[in-house]
This record gives sequence, structure tokens and C-alpha cells, in this order.
Amino acid sequence: MKRGLGTIIGLLAIVGGLLAIFRIVDDTEIAIGFITISFGLLAILWTSMAITSLSGGSALKKHTTHFLFCLIFILLFAVWHTLSKLLGWRETLNEFMLYPSYLFITLAFLIFVVTAYQIFTMGKEFGFEKQAKEIARVMKRKSKKNR
Repeated sequence: MKRGLGTIIGLLAIVGGLLAIFRIVDDTEIAIGFITISFGLLAILWTSMAITSLSGGSALKKHTTHFLFCLIFILLFAVWHTLSKLLGWRETLNEFMLYPSYLFITLAFLIFVVTAYQIFTMGKEFGFEKQAKEIARVMKRKSKKNR
């Protein structure tokens, strides 16, 4: 019961915060930027807490750390993009000011690619593909017997 009430209060707080941001900030793109930044900070906070609770040297801790770096670069992208709109860099300064945002998002995707490949190779090494196929075959055989 307490958990359900806490969830409802949390959702109401989020909706209230979103409405407040859209009322305070006239520009929709900047408002969305602030929302993105706030959720990015929350994701970084929870991921950091998860890292501290995981066993040192584990593969899960390693992948969670990579995930954290991706979140950081995506947050930097969102911050830079929001600042460029807020401060008018797109109109007043050279287009060069947009390049750091491209760098941030590219670095995030590069880390995602490296981590995805590591997970793929780990899955091939420790996966249970053969056992899963055997289980499926046995289950299929048993279901035919039961008919």
C-alpha cells in the first residue's frame, strides 16, 4: 500500500514539475531541454548508485560503468544543445559551436558499440544457445506426445 501511494505521489510530482517547466519557459525546445537534462541527471544518479552496489570486477559492473559514461555524454549533448538554443549560439556565433554536441553524441554511441560488442562476445562465450535449442526440442516432443 505504501509503495503504491509513493508511486502515485512520485508520478504527480513529475507531472507537476513538467507543467511548471512548460509554464515558466516559453520556448518549447528549451523546456524539453530542461526536462531531458533533469531525467538525464536522475539516470546518472541511479546508475552511480547501482555501480556502488555491484561486485567489484564483475562484468555487470563493467557494463554498468560503460552505460554511465554513455549517459554522461548524452547529458553533455543535451546540455550543450539546450545552451546553444538558450544563449542563441546558433544565430550569433559560428556554426562551429554546434560541433561539441556532435562529438558528445558520437562518443556516447561509440561507447554503446564497444559495450554491445563486449556483451555479444560474452554471450557467445557463456551463452546457452545449444542448451536452449535442446530444451525447445524436448518440449516440442513432449507437447506432441500429450496431444
